[in-house]
Amino acid sequence: MSFACLESTQTGVNLAFTRFFFVRPAQLDEGVRLRLRGVGDQLARAFFNVFDLEGGTRDSPPHEMIQFLSLNGHGTDGQRPATHVVQVTSKYRPSLNDAEKELRRRVGELAEISVLNGAGRTPQYTSAEMYTWAYGQAKPRGSGRVLSNAIIIPIRKTAEWWAMPAMERHQYFYPHHDRQTGCDVRGHAELGRAAVGRIHRRVFYNPDGEGRRGEWDFIAYFECADGDLRLFDDTLSAMRDTAKNPEWRFVEEGPLWKGKRTLRW
Repeated sequence: MSFACLESTQTGVNLAFTRFFFVRPAQLDEGVRLRLRGVGDQLARAFFNVFDLEGGTRDSPPHEMIQFLSLNGHGTDGQRPATHVVQVTSKYRPSLNDAEKELRRRVGELAEISVLNGAGRTPQYTSAEMYTWAYGQAKPRGSGRVLSNAIIIPIRKTAEWWAMPAMERHQYFYPHHDRQTGCDVRGHAELGRAAVGRIHRRVFYNPDGEGRRGEWDFIAYFECADGDLRLFDDTLSAMRDTAKNPEWRFVEEGPLWKGKRTLRW
């Protein structure tokens, strides 16, 4: 399971654009829930709902798509939780601008809205083995009725990371000898091996390029069944352990959001 980019280059062609909208109501009662459901239903008219979409490990084709998510009891971003999240994907970036304008207009003063922007690309991996690991063994996307949980983590790498030669960066994904500690370490790919066949993951890239000051480089997105939530947490904990995964010295995480995939709000 990859929590960050495994590409051989920093830039790439954007095949589709995606935008996550995090909605934080000032209060959440039955009336607010009904109003937000109506807003979501109106927004969904222009897109294909992917709740029951199954199959495939690559980024989805650049169609007009929408996905609804809702909080499953907690948020970890240190502020009032986003109880409602919607992800909109389009081949055309202006379509997302239009969707945002419509969402903000309809929500009005009912809730605060924050946004994460990403783009789907065709990854170029450092070796055939890494490509096989990332896609040949990867968990395909399943219906929201089965892979019912969604996890979203914005991530950026430090300036020191982007200043490294490409080949030096690549070593962190494989088992290698860590020069800082003098120890042999497992690396990113090995730590994710147990989860890669059970947890569906996608990486969305900053549509304007990585290494931009004050912006996120990637959005790491995951889907899993209830029985694999513990595996996800354990894998993330291992990724954060710099004694096992020195790559994480160069990682800055944004607020993690964990919730449920839903057919509609």
